[in-house]
Amino acid sequence: MKVDGRLLLKFIATAHRNTYAATTKVKKQHKCEVPILPKHRDYEFFEGDFSYYDSYAGSIWAPGREVVFFKRTPVWAMAYQGKSSLAHSQHFFENAVFPFLKEALRNSTDDMPFRGPVEFSDGDFQYTFEINGDYSYFTGKETITYIGEVVFSQDVMGSLIK
Repeated sequence: MKVDGRLLLKFIATAHRNTYAATTKVKKQHKCEVPILPKHRDYEFFEGDFSYYDSYAGSIWAPGREVVFFKRTPVWAMAYQGKSSLAHSQHFFENAVFPFLKEALRNSTDDMPFRGPVEFSDGDFQYTFEINGDYSYFTGKETITYIGEVVFSQDVMGSLIK
């Protein structure tokens, strides 16, 4: 099924801003009470003919997959897999790194909503996202540094579904 790329990108941006990266109150509205897969965290978002699902497992190493449907047909997907530095505590990631990551993700643009912007910083944290390709087929890598040290990195890949 062919979908207008501009509409798809705008929907992905809206879905991202209403699920994992959203404020607690907004995110709660779209979190699945019962995970689709055991021991996963799942989000769903609907708007018009589009629907979005995000499912991941884990905490500081949390691979997952997002799928967008148009009129109940899967049209786009992205997988992600990353890891956090073992030199820092889980508390550091949950209370500093991941809140910063969510802030970076909320600052993505509608024309490149796959993760965060190319660069974003706040205090001692810096976020970068490098992408090769476009929404139809891409690979990318996001990195978070804290005082110059890489503390989190994640690889992503996505494409249209044909």
